[in-house]
Amino acid sequence: MKRIVMSLTFAIVGLIAPAFAFADDEQECSVATLFGDYLFTGSADAPMYEHVATFPRVFAGVYTFDGEGNLSGVASQSRGGVTVTKIHVQATYTLDSECMGTVTFHPDEQHFDIFIARDGNDGNFIRVDQGTIATRTITRQDRANKKHK
Repeated sequence: MKRIVMSLTFAIVGLIAPAFAFADDEQECSVATLFGDYLFTGSADAPMYEHVATFPRVFAGVYTFDGEGNLSGVASQSRGGVTVTKIHVQATYTLDSECMGTVTFHPDEQHFDIFIARDGNDGNFIRVDQGTIATRTITRQDRANKKHK
């Protein structure tokens, strides 16, 4: 009888212990997941049916997330071959427990859906305003600067 109880105990512990070992991999996200400086790149294009002189566009810069739903940064752009440098940007963002959210840039009210890695180190944006084509990719600059608490 002792052998059966002992065997069952080891079997149950063997099933439960891995769940605790990998629990951190299933961490939930919040606005605090995005904190610190992130390098970003992106692009935008005009819809195929339109010819717009300032497209295609490419972007690069740094976004700083404060862990409380605010973003600031600086970006340089090439707009159809015309370069605009060091533009200051401001935005607000949301992030749900599934690491999906929104970014709204102000004052021009550009709206993006965002998809962030659970560790907060990387993410992708896609613009969701009708008639627009734009994406961004972010990568945390200081990976030691993990999750803001």
